[in-house]
Amino acid sequence: MRKVKDWNQPCPNKACNCYGQKNQGNIRCISSYMTQSGKRRVFECKRCGEMFSEVRDTVFFDLRTSEEKVMMALKMILVKVNLSDIAFVLGITEETILRWLDRAYQKAQEVNYHRQRRWLVIISPGRYPGYALI
Repeated sequence: MRKVKDWNQPCPNKACNCYGQKNQGNIRCISSYMTQSGKRRVFECKRCGEMFSEVRDTVFFDLRTSEEKVMMALKMILVKVNLSDIAFVLGITEETILRWLDRAYQKAQEVNYHRQRRWLVIISPGRYPGYALI
């Protein structure tokens, strides 16, 4: 008998019983498509029927530019290359780079918020005054 594949994707539907849970056997791949960055999959939750892309909730969701080009621009910003120089080398506008940077910033803020919440729950309030359990 064939084993159900675990796609390591959580259900994004907050109303679903399997929301946020990975590898529960409730996610199946229903199709795939090609992008400039390669093959992408479309998933469906068997419990609630929600369909979603594997890059949803990422910096790369709904971009028409390859992931390599976006990452190259962000890495160049990290090493302090001028915005106009990045735009010239990659053949894109400065405004586009700023939008990518803003998307990356927003996602980083979201990830940091969730990580901080996790650590605040782990820390014992008796040992560290001023920290509260969430």
